[in-house]
Amino acid sequence: MSTFIKADRLYNKFLTFLNGVVAAIVFAIMIVITADVVARTVFHSPFQGVSEIVANSIIILCFLEIPYALMKGALVRTTLGYDKVPHKVQSLIDFCAAILGIVVFVLLVKGSWPNFLNALAINDSEIAGSVRIPTTPGRFSIIFGSVAMIIEFVFIAIKSLIRFKNPEVYAREFAVHDTMEGEAV
Repeated sequence: MSTFIKADRLYNKFLTFLNGVVAAIVFAIMIVITADVVARTVFHSPFQGVSEIVANSIIILCFLEIPYALMKGALVRTTLGYDKVPHKVQSLIDFCAAILGIVVFVLLVKGSWPNFLNALAINDSEIAGSVRIPTTPGRFSIIFGSVAMIIEFVFIAIKSLIRFKNPEVYAREFAVHDTMEGEAV
């Protein structure tokens, strides 16, 4: 059990680090967009490729951020019936949802992998004027983020089973109770 708890906490730190990377990317995008607007307004000469850079960055941001949101319990969920059932049933619902999440993201990795390899092999990129914007970082982020989601869903599935079998151990070891806002209390 202690190895699982250590692995879960280490993975949570990794996802928190990814959240910091996302914040840095957002800051960089903000600087690029601001510089483009200033260059467009003041010098009547916008930077080439800004919209393509932003479009590719949004994909990267989403797939790096969503595992962190899952870890924090900040994804949208309906709790209308969930809150009215016993904790054991909630644990089963959480387990089934985690298994479904694993299946969805495994299929996403399986579907994205050939496209990523093809883009890598042909050095796929978007052309914006004289600027080439490679698409492989965005394609890789889909796979990387999906694998991160699969790992987080595995942790959730295991914690759901622990909660189902022994709620006291779950409460003591993880000290997390989901609220509607997804905050830990």
